[in-house]
Amino acid sequence: MRLALKIGLPLLVFALGIAGAFWLVTHRKTIEPVSLKKQTPLIEVTEVALVNHQPVIRSQGRVLARKEVAVIPQVGGQVVEVSAKLNEGYLINVGEILVRIDDEDYRLNLRRAEADILTAKASMTNALAQAASAKAQAIQAEARLASEEAEASAARKEWRLLGREGDPPALLLREPQIRESQTAIAAARALEEAASAGLKSGEASLFAAEAAKERAQLDLERCMIRAPFDARVVRGSVDVGSTVSQATTVALLQRIDVAEVRLPLSRRQLKLLGPVPDAKQRPIRLTIGDEQWTARFDRLVGVVDPATHTQSVIAHVPNPYNSGGAILKFGAFVSAELQGDIREDVSVLPEEALRGNDAVFLYRDGKLSRKVVRIIELIDRKVVVGGLTAGERVCVTELDSFVEGMSVRLGKGD
Repeated sequence: MRLALKIGLPLLVFALGIAGAFWLVTHRKTIEPVSLKKQTPLIEVTEVALVNHQPVIRSQGRVLARKEVAVIPQVGGQVVEVSAKLNEGYLINVGEILVRIDDEDYRLNLRRAEADILTAKASMTNALAQAASAKAQAIQAEARLASEEAEASAARKEWRLLGREGDPPALLLREPQIRESQTAIAAARALEEAASAGLKSGEASLFAAEAAKERAQLDLERCMIRAPFDARVVRGSVDVGSTVSQATTVALLQRIDVAEVRLPLSRRQLKLLGPVPDAKQRPIRLTIGDEQWTARFDRLVGVVDPATHTQSVIAHVPNPYNSGGAILKFGAFVSAELQGDIREDVSVLPEEALRGNDAVFLYRDGKLSRKVVRIIELIDRKVVVGGLTAGERVCVTELDSFVEGMSVRLGKGD
C-alpha cells in the first residue's frame, strides 16, 4: 500500500500540473495594441510691446568730506585765546576766529617799521634840500665863471689894442678867479651827485621800511587764525598757553560746502549709464531710510578697483549740513539711484520669459522657436530686452524640454 502511494502520488501531481498548464495556454487573453494620442504642451504667451526705457542703476556708498585741511599758523607765539567751537563736531563759519596768538611783538615790529618810514622820508627831504642847494651853487659858480671869462677876453683884446707883445699877465686874464669858479662848479656838481645818491638811498630805505610795515601788518593780522571756509571741526590741537610755530597744526577741518559720495559701478552698469557728459546732466537720488537728497554727477574715477573690478562715480551733495533739510552726515552709508541712458524700442517681459542668459521662445503658427535677445536690465522680476519686434508673442511657461520648431497649444486667455 505504501509503495503504491509513493509511486502514484507524484505521478498524480505531475499529471495535474500538465493539465493546468494546458488550460492556461488555451485560455489566455490576447492584448490588442492601443495607439496613444500625442500630447502637445500647453503654454501661455505675452505679446511684445516696444517702449522707451530709462534704466535705474543702483549702488551704495559712504558720505565723505570733499577736503580735510590741517590749519597751521603762519606766525609763531603763545596762544592767548581759543574758540569754544574748536572741538570735535562743531560747525564753524568762514572767517570765524579759531585761535588768537599774542601779538605784542608784531605790534612793536609795526611801530619800528613806521619809525623807519619817517626816518627814510626825512633822509629824502634832506637829500632833496642838498640837491637844490648844490644846484643853486652850481648856477652861481657858472655865472661867476662866465663873468670872469668875459673879463679875461676883454683884457686880452685891450692888451692887443695897446700893441703890447706877449701874453697878458695871469692876473689880468683873471686866471685865478676862473680856476676858482671852475672848482666851485665841480664842487657843486659833486655835491649835487651826492645829494642824488642820498635821495636814491632814502627812496630804497623808504621802500624797505614800507615793505617791513606791510609785513608787520600782515603778521599782526595772522595772529588771528580764522576759519578758511565753512567747516566741521574734526580735531582741535591747542589750548590757551600753548606755544605754536609755523609747523604746528592747531586744528583739522572738513569742508561742508560739498559732500562726496563714491558709488562703485560694474561694467554692465557703466554701459547702462551711457556717455559721461550726458550722465552729468542727470540727477542722482540718495536715500537713507525715508530721507533722501539730490546729488549731481561730478566725475568718473579713471581707475578700476583691482579687488572688486568696479569703477566709481563721484557724486556731490551741496551743503550737506546747511541745506535747510535733513542733514547728510559724513560717514553715513547711503543707497543711490542713477538714471541711465534712455534705450529706445525695447521690451519689458516677465522674468520667466528669459531662457538661459540671452534668449526667449517665440510662438508662431503653433510652434516655438528660440531667439537670441540683448539683455538690458533685470529689475523687479522683469527683464528689459532689445532685439524683439512689436507684436511677437513670447512664451512665459516653464517647459521640461525644448526642441526647435516643437508644436505647442495656447492656454485660455492667450
